[in-house]
Amino acid sequence: MSRAATARVVVLSLVAAGLGLWLLGEDEPAPQAARPAADAPEPARAAGRAVAPSPAAPAPTAPAPAAPAAAASAAPPATVTAERDDTYDRCMAFAMADPERAVHEARAWRAAGGGDAAMHCEATARLRAGDGGGGAELLEELGRNAFAPEEVRAALFAQAAQIRLEGGDLTRAYAAVTLALALRPQNPELLTDRAVIAASAGRFQEAIDDLTTAIDLRPFLAEPYVLRASAWRQLGQPALARDDIARALARDPVNQEAWLESGNLRRDGGDARGARQDWEQAIRIAPETATAALAAENISLLGPMPDAPRPSARAPDLPAAVPAAAPTLPVPPPPQRRP
Repeated sequence: MSRAATARVVVLSLVAAGLGLWLLGEDEPAPQAARPAADAPEPARAAGRAVAPSPAAPAPTAPAPAAPAAAASAAPPATVTAERDDTYDRCMAFAMADPERAVHEARAWRAAGGGDAAMHCEATARLRAGDGGGGAELLEELGRNAFAPEEVRAALFAQAAQIRLEGGDLTRAYAAVTLALALRPQNPELLTDRAVIAASAGRFQEAIDDLTTAIDLRPFLAEPYVLRASAWRQLGQPALARDDIARALARDPVNQEAWLESGNLRRDGGDARGARQDWEQAIRIAPETATAALAAENISLLGPMPDAPRPSARAPDLPAAVPAAAPTLPVPPPPQRRP
């Protein structure tokens, strides 16, 4: 997948995670009260979800400590909310249409106290501009510090991990998804993500351990079985791998990756003809995918297959040969009588 495609996936995932909507819908979130005083945000950060003030405007101040709880959780005035929404929407529109400009706009907004919303916009713009490393760093910072629910912060770490994986930084990818799991320890998608990263680093037993946990949590999914089968194959356990492929196909008979892995197992077992059949099935399921392309490449590496032996045509039955008569010796003439 290209960097541009990765950026699109990340942006859509961020929206699905609800970060942008949450940033626009909350000004003084409840988690702030639970943080220690030493970790309280600076006044500019606390006002980050409001519209960025002009340089001449005085810095916004945090609510007074003695203010009633109701006042701290009250919604901002409608005009402030509208201005804040417009600022965020404008920044995100630039991120999609002109990411280079959006990076500068978001930086200026952050410097003016734009807070989490500005950082989110800059992360999106960096990803759209092809700066995966810079975008991942901002997502990780948001995951650590954003005033957002745990599931949103976990999603941020998970997206950062995917970007790190795409860039080949397996160490930081594994660290990011582990932080996500610290927030959502029983999440099968995060366990599967970490297993993929571990397998990419050659740590197949760790991948199997995470996948086994994911399967225990959601045994009806086919993907963890396919991934675990691949790990078993890499560890030289083809019987266990075949068992997992059978379970995967029982759950999803048109799972492309399962047919691809089944072909890999047949190839390694010396069954080139069976491998070709499985890979052809993977291609038939979805011909335009990366999995289909990999299956086609595997087929090309097999080379032409010899024709299967054909049964020879039966020769027509011949009539049984009539045995030739045994040659006879000429009978000598009788002796002549003398007169």
